[in-house]
Amino acid sequence: MNLQPLAQKTLRVSSRYARVRVLLVVLLTLAACRGQSDRAQVEAVLEKLESAEQTGDFNAYAALWAHDKSAELEKMRAYFRARPDVRYRATTTFIQGDQAVLLVKGASEFASMTLRREAGQWKVQNQLWRNTAPDPNSVYALLPPGPGAFQRAKSPWEQVSPAMDASQAARLGWNMKAVFDESYLYIRIESSTELPSPGSTIEKPPSGWPVLKIDTSDAGEFVLHDEVDVGDQATFDEHGRANSHRPFAAYSVRLERNHQEVYSASADLHPSPLVEVAGRNYEIRIPLRAMGILDSRATKITTGDAQWPKSAVLSIAVQRYPR
Repeated sequence: MNLQPLAQKTLRVSSRYARVRVLLVVLLTLAACRGQSDRAQVEAVLEKLESAEQTGDFNAYAALWAHDKSAELEKMRAYFRARPDVRYRATTTFIQGDQAVLLVKGASEFASMTLRREAGQWKVQNQLWRNTAPDPNSVYALLPPGPGAFQRAKSPWEQVSPAMDASQAARLGWNMKAVFDESYLYIRIESSTELPSPGSTIEKPPSGWPVLKIDTSDAGEFVLHDEVDVGDQATFDEHGRANSHRPFAAYSVRLERNHQEVYSASADLHPSPLVEVAGRNYEIRIPLRAMGILDSRATKITTGDAQWPKSAVLSIAVQRYPR
């Protein structure tokens, strides 16, 4: 029996697999280098911001911001002064495509900073200062994932069972549905009356539904504040004095764990990818990674009013939407 052809065939197959392995290693290495390069570039923006503020170089400072912030920044020029004591340190860096989030520690304050890539350069889009350190998982709310399976299926809420029967919902004036997929926990509060759209003029905010508690099998327990507040939009005269005020609907959510904020989001004069209000429905999307859930396939989620498990109103096992 001549084994030479078989040996040659085996050698060719082995050589082909070896080339594939080499290609995979090269691609993974390039991806890792790109990730490291982006991280270094994003954190370099923070270093340049620190330097510009220390020296009082307004032009260098303004050049680090996104183009659509130019007019807003120009109003600061007359007040910009050198602050040699400014110190910034990135505590968390999260990059997703052409967007990034930096959690920053200053001398006595903390900031959540969002950035985006413009013409190949990272630019600051927004920053929010606070007195306490933000939760590291808040980056997944500031830069949420793409649509999960439920959203990709056009959010078929008609397939999700309501938390209460019709008679109880009619008595309370609202009902609730909840479902989760690989990316989000979706909660929809269904009001018996039309809800004012975010940013619309109101006199009194709608209410009636409770603060919610969320229990997960692998990430612990959370509290979700789901509120509607009255915002104030003012106009100003040529002297900078407010000459009119308009009350508007401001929807907000705040996720807490152990009495500490994980993240907050709002839909008011500006839209939010995590809060949407249309007609009678107040929809909330909670990124699972913001709760520390990395793989939802074995996750179990229960939600109810804040008195759960001794619920005064409701407690339901959240449905899992199939991928």
